Amino acid sequence: MKVFAAKGYHYATVEDIAAEAGAAKGSVHAYFESKLDVLLTLLLMFWKTINTMNAEKLAGEQDPLAALKAVFATFRELLLKSGDSLCWGRILQEGLPQLHTLKSRDLRNKQLAIARQQRRLVHTIDSIIRAGQQQGRICTTVRHDVLRQMLGGASQLLIYGLFMKSGTGIGYSAQDIQASFNQLIDAFAL
Repeated sequence: MKVFAAKGYHYATVEDIAAEAGAAKGSVHAYFESKLDVLLTLLLMFWKTINTMNAEKLAGEQDPLAALKAVFATFRELLLKSGDSLCWGRILQEGLPQLHTLKSRDLRNKQLAIARQQRRLVHTIDSIIRAGQQQGRICTTVRHDVLRQMLGGASQLLIYGLFMKSGTGIGYSAQDIQASFNQLIDAFAL
């Protein structure tokens, strides 16, 4: 994680990954077929963790606004877990190769599993918004999928600002993100 975050996928090497892990290069190859396999494994772990955390947070939650806040808080919590290094955020910015260009069945399967986990998150958010709209708790003038995109985009832009913070004087913190994002969700409340 640290190597991809620091160097980016294209400049990271299996040697760098092995050195950071305190292992021999051959040990990395014993578990992963390539550095792309390492990256896909990390990304799959990230999306599975998001969905597992959300399932735990949402168990028994009846308030759609609280549920939306919890889902987006999970994303922020995991992205900001590594503190100032923001490893997950940097890794998520990596562009993945197109599925049809992957020659390995295992790599294609991992990329498909990532897509399934991402769709699971989208389905969770859409379900919360639709339920809130049906309960008369969330405005219906904006379609659920458009509202999801608005919230997701705002979340990404706010978190991306933390990456730019160093040297640019953006001047807001993770706490500012949470407060402003909660206010944004409340703006759609009825």
